[in-house]
Amino acid sequence: MSDYLTDYRARMERNHNALMELAKNVVKADPEVEAYIGRNDVLIKSVVFIKGETINGVAFLEVPYRWSGCGISNHSGGDNVSMPFDVNDVLTTFKPITTILNRQPDEYFKSKEDYLKWCSYLNRMEV
Repeated sequence: MSDYLTDYRARMERNHNALMELAKNVVKADPEVEAYIGRNDVLIKSVVFIKGETINGVAFLEVPYRWSGCGISNHSGGDNVSMPFDVNDVLTTFKPITTILNRQPDEYFKSKEDYLKWCSYLNRMEV
């Protein structure tokens, strides 16, 4: 019999591994893509992909358990939902950074530099 924390840890490790594998495969498939993760994350919950002035991301959200990214805001499937996205999903759904709201009403990021300055918690992954 397992408990909540054991299940949580197993889920986070599984998702971390799936995100790391996805990031490595995306960058391998297209070396122009940069992958970013939170600088203090031990087990990552999301990856931001940037190619030039375009952006994409994949994340696992806890409540309720679901994946988000590649143009899909809610890909749910219960407690043990596995990674629903592949390299092609990421590479074919980039959008301009200028379409991302900058936490202010009606204000959008102007560039990759502007986005990364605002999201200073992100570090580029070495894959």
